[in-house]
Amino acid sequence: MKPIVAKQYPYTADYYNYTLITSADGLVTEKRYATIPTQVKLSLSVNLLGELVIDSETKMQLEGQLKNIVDRNGAEIYDAGQWQITQTMPLLSGLGTKEGYRYRARLIAGAI
Repeated sequence: MKPIVAKQYPYTADYYNYTLITSADGLVTEKRYATIPTQVKLSLSVNLLGELVIDSETKMQLEGQLKNIVDRNGAEIYDAGQWQITQTMPLLSGLGTKEGYRYRARLIAGAI
């Protein structure tokens, strides 16, 4: 039997969720992003399209935003980088348990 190995999350980021605000007449709905972020721990890789592939134990919203992603040394991976989550799915184990979530995110602001 294999020992259970804890997944490492060497990156941290500021996560901004949003709430939907509907106008009084009910015709216009807009996203209002949080002004105070939640700090989340991440494991990162990059796909062939240049999008971030993110694993995390934190549940995040589709179209939520990540900023200030830093490695374990505190170095930002992109200067003023901002990513928007474009896809989400749960990570399921062979033992029938949920082990976290996987996200795809695209860069919407920032420079190398």
